Amino acid sequence: MSNHSEGRKTIFQNYINRFFIHPISKKILLARADAYVIIPCFAEEDLNSTLNSLLEATAPASQFCVIVVVNDKMSDLPAVKELTHQNLVECRNFSKQKPDFDFIFIDARNLDDKNAGVGLARKIGMDAVVFNCLNSGENPALVCLDADCKVSKDYFQQIDTLFVQSKSEVAIFGFDHIPPLDLDPDLKQGIIQYELFLEYYRLGLKMAGFPFSFHTVGSSMACKAMPYARNGGMNQRKAGEDFYFLHKLFPHYETIEISGPLVFPASRVSKRVPFGTGRFQEKWLESKSETHFTYHPSVFDSLRDFQNCSLQFLEEQVSEFELAFSPFLNDNPLGKNYLSEFRVKENLAKVLKSSPKTEQRKKAFFQWFDGLLALQMVHYFNRNLPQMPVFEAIKILHPQLEVIKNESEIKYELRKKLQASDEKTA
Repeated sequence: MSNHSEGRKTIFQNYINRFFIHPISKKILLARADAYVIIPCFAEEDLNSTLNSLLEATAPASQFCVIVVVNDKMSDLPAVKELTHQNLVECRNFSKQKPDFDFIFIDARNLDDKNAGVGLARKIGMDAVVFNCLNSGENPALVCLDADCKVSKDYFQQIDTLFVQSKSEVAIFGFDHIPPLDLDPDLKQGIIQYELFLEYYRLGLKMAGFPFSFHTVGSSMACKAMPYARNGGMNQRKAGEDFYFLHKLFPHYETIEISGPLVFPASRVSKRVPFGTGRFQEKWLESKSETHFTYHPSVFDSLRDFQNCSLQFLEEQVSEFELAFSPFLNDNPLGKNYLSEFRVKENLAKVLKSSPKTEQRKKAFFQWFDGLLALQMVHYFNRNLPQMPVFEAIKILHPQLEVIKNESEIKYELRKKLQASDEKTA
């Protein structure tokens, strides 16, 4: 047994001792695999499309296992219960019809209302893998997908070659909401606007110098079991679980991005969670708008200025707090209130004391000033600014895209620019 394996076994045991693991996770017996694709499934109307898409993908060199976590909560209506029952039937039939496909399903119905949701469903599947690795000390990949997605033909191959067989600990996969041919024209326009917004926000973070300018989409993320356990595992949030989970990992591990796209999420309306694709589409239809209005581009200037001043202070190039932040305060009328409300001086003092080394302080700063605080800052400084059509806001941030007049094409060009930038700085 290698020292690495023994070390991981200790980490897994500590995780099991310290963090809640649902009893269901401890009852699941899994065959050994190099990677596990975990799919939460709640009253899904077309689960078979997702399963068949995985079945049709080219088999990789490494061993993959697909885990579907069929879940609902105690208070769900009979119609929902019937759908989840049907999902279990579909899983049983799929398992019988495709015996050579490494597939397992978990019956996680009737979860307690307090915690039931997508976060707990993901957690049940991911924790089951960790629990099964306790004796072996292996470090498989935990790959997240959703039950309303399809995948590319090279889904397994790309993930295997670029992530499973690599030393990387966290990965983000390219995705694309491709609407079906019969989708309502308004919803088609809505999904274009939604993806423009996602790319615009990522561009804004990138240009502001925020180091974790990654998409945080639950159906296109993965990590290895060791960092999963070491950092407290998946949360039980009913929405936004992917955002919080990934931003817990980003400061500690190098994250790779695998372009593609590899995952094709649905473009449908959904009220299951308070934000995300489904809720955006619902609000889009209600708005009867022709464009999505978003943050003013100047909020990312505020974000950049704040980070620069913070890092200069932590590097002790400017030792006095007020002097270090004078450029930020001069250019941002809300700056003084922001520094006070978010207790910036006090938090930076803690970071300053955390280490005598500049690089360690920088790491500690971005552990504090994480993705959530960056988003809160964007909201804070956007309060007194006019909203902008996302298509126009993108071109202000990236003038090279001014020549593109088609909204459905600009996201691909923007992705190319971001990918080229990522490769240049890798």
